[in-house]
Amino acid sequence: MGAPLPSSAATDPWVPPTPSLVETAAGAAAGAWAAVGAPVLVRVVRRGLGPLGVSRDGQRRVPDGNGAAGDPGWFGPDSVTWRVHADTSMLVAGMTAFALQTLHPRAMAGVWDHSAFGGDFFGRTRRTGEFVQGVVYDPSAAAERRCASLRRIHDRVVGHTPDGRPYSAGDPDLLEWVHVTEYLAIASANRRFAAHPMSRAELDTYVAEVARVGSAVGVADPPRTWAELDAAFRRHAPALAVGEQAATAVRYLENPPFLPAVARPPWRAVWAGSLACLPPLGRTLLRTTEPPLPEVAACRALVRAVGRLLGEPLPLRAARARIAG
Repeated sequence: MGAPLPSSAATDPWVPPTPSLVETAAGAAAGAWAAVGAPVLVRVVRRGLGPLGVSRDGQRRVPDGNGAAGDPGWFGPDSVTWRVHADTSMLVAGMTAFALQTLHPRAMAGVWDHSAFGGDFFGRTRRTGEFVQGVVYDPSAAAERRCASLRRIHDRVVGHTPDGRPYSAGDPDLLEWVHVTEYLAIASANRRFAAHPMSRAELDTYVAEVARVGSAVGVADPPRTWAELDAAFRRHAPALAVGEQAATAVRYLENPPFLPAVARPPWRAVWAGSLACLPPLGRTLLRTTEPPLPEVAACRALVRAVGRLLGEPLPLRAARARIAG
């Protein structure tokens, strides 16, 4: 049986909350502390976060800008998208997105059967991050190639759920689900943990901008306002459920086996932050509540400290250099 729609489904859209004063203070203090200790701490942070696939300089390759000098790509430095994807809140967004995507049994079956998330979780996370950042900061032709490659991969991702229902990653319904949950998670994490959270108006601008990515990967009619994105998310409610595969995936997210000891405290903080970014329907299905304020404040402190220590992500630096010629 699918999930019921929240009672407010026909009224105003859910809007991700911004941080409390306690969270803001924790982030500011952590950022200031990180600035003072940067020369010593930056190496420690990179070693601790590297196994999580979130090191700012951990990209395996720099986007190829040959022949694209001056090309701002699909968005450019004046876009909301460039600012949002440069913020360290993206570390939280990735985990929120995966938690949400587990809720669709057919989407989860595709991940289970074809992504080997248990054996290569960090590799999958890194590859997803490279795509999400690549289409934002790559030159236009390279962004299009990334999307074309993803469409070809989707053609091979087919199978059946444990209860026998067929799935295909190229199914318009699943394409929309992945697009909506990805950018809902990024927006929610930005509102809660970014140095400069998006305003309500910027949420609309952001959704309209990233609709270009949705169209390029095959989403038939990607949402172009925040209200449309929220409505699209809730339209999937009848199909959502937490089956055995989803429950296993969520347990893995909460406490990944073989995670190095040095990475466990930051992982726990990011996990608490990711739960704080869930929309009401996601929280209901996962049977979780808002994490305690100290845990959410710890996540913001970590995110803002890492942002101060590691600076701009490598794809953004490469894009700035490309535009400068």
